[in-house]
Amino acid sequence: MKQSIAILVALMMCVSVFSQEQKWTLQQCVSYALENNLTVSQSNLKQRSSELSYKQSKLNRLPSVNASASQSLLEPTSASVGLSASMNLFNGFNTENTIKKNKLELDKQSLQTEQVKYDIEISVAEAYIQVLYAKENVVLAEKLLETSKRQLKIAEAKYKVGSMSKKDYSDIEAQYANKEYSLVRAKNQYSQQLLTLKQLLELEPGVSFDIAESELSLTTFTVPSPLEVYKDACKVYPEMRSAEQQLAIDSLSVKIAKSSYYPSLSVSGGVGASGDFFDNESEWMGNKSLRMSLSVPIFNRWQTKTNVENTKINSEYNALGIESTRKNLYKSIENACQNAEAYQAEDVALQYSLQSLENSLELAQKQFEVGLIDATTLLVTETNYAQTSVSQIQAKYMAVLNYMVILHYQGKTLEF
Repeated sequence: MKQSIAILVALMMCVSVFSQEQKWTLQQCVSYALENNLTVSQSNLKQRSSELSYKQSKLNRLPSVNASASQSLLEPTSASVGLSASMNLFNGFNTENTIKKNKLELDKQSLQTEQVKYDIEISVAEAYIQVLYAKENVVLAEKLLETSKRQLKIAEAKYKVGSMSKKDYSDIEAQYANKEYSLVRAKNQYSQQLLTLKQLLELEPGVSFDIAESELSLTTFTVPSPLEVYKDACKVYPEMRSAEQQLAIDSLSVKIAKSSYYPSLSVSGGVGASGDFFDNESEWMGNKSLRMSLSVPIFNRWQTKTNVENTKINSEYNALGIESTRKNLYKSIENACQNAEAYQAEDVALQYSLQSLENSLELAQKQFEVGLIDATTLLVTETNYAQTSVSQIQAKYMAVLNYMVILHYQGKTLEF
C-alpha cells in the first residue's frame, strides 16, 4: 500500500513538472509548427495523392486483363467462360506525356508543400517577435508605473503639508491612474500575442506556454541590396520554383490535347470456351481471338481544336501569372530591405534621444522633489520619455522583423 502511494505521488510530481509553463525558443516554435500544423498536414496529403496519380499513369501502359463467365438459365441452357486482354499500342503519345506531366505535378506539389512550410516558418517568426515586443512593452509599463508611484507618494506628502496645489496633486494622481491602465493594456496585449502564437503552433488549449527570454542580436546588421536578395529568392523560394514548374506542365498539357489529332492503335485478344454447366455430357468448345484496332479521328465538331486552344490560353494565362509573381516578389523584397534600413536607423537615433531624455527625466524628478519645478513640467518630461521609449522598442522590433523577412526570402535560418 505504501509503495503504491509512493508511485502515485511520483507520478503526480512528474505530471506537475510536465504541466509547468514551458519556455520555447524561436527554433523550437518553428520545428513544432512544421510537425503539427494542420495546413502542412493537408499539403502532405495532397502530395500523397499526386504520388498515386503518377504511379497510376505509369501503370496505364500495362495491358488490361479480364475474366468472364456466364450461364443461361432458360432451355436450351448454355454457358461460356473467357479470358480477354487488351493493350494500347499508340494514342498520340498521350500516355507518355501524361506520365511526364504527372511527374511534374508531383514535383510541383512537393514545392507547394515546401512553400507552406516556408509560410508557416515566417508566420511563427513574426508572431514570436510580436510576443517579444509585447513583453518588452509590459516591462516598460511596469517601470513607468513604479516611477509614477514614487512621484505620487512625494506629491501626496507635499499636498498634505500645503506645498503643492490641488491641481498639481490631481495631475500626478491622474498620471498614476493612466500608468496603471497602460500596464493592464500592455499585459492584455502580451496575453493576446502569446495566444496567437500558441494557436499557430496548434497547441492544445490546456497546455501552458511561454517563450524564452531572448536578447536580440540583430539590432545592428547589414541590409543586402534588393536585387541580391531577389536573385537568391529566385533560386530557393519554393513559390518561384513552383511557378516555373507550371510552364513545363502547361507545355505537356498542350501536347496531351493535341494527341487527339492522331490515330490510336490497340491490340486485344482472348481465349474462351462454351458449353453447359448443368449438362455433364455437354462438350465444351474452345475459341480464341486476336485483333488489332485502328481508330482514325476524322471529325468531332472541332472539339479537339477547341481543347488545344483552351490549353494554350491557360498556358499564356499562367505565364502572365508567373511574371506577376516575380514582380510581387521583388516588390516585397524591396519593401523589406527599405523598411529594415529605415527602422534600424530610426532605432539608433531613438537610442541616443532616449539617453538624453532619461537624463532629463532623472534631473526633473530631483527638481520636483525639492520644489524647483511644478508637476506639469515633470509630467511633460515623463511623457516625452515614455513616448520615445515606446517608439524605440517598436523601431527595434520592426527592424528585426523586416530583417527576418529578408533572411526568409534568401532561404536562410531564422534566428536572433
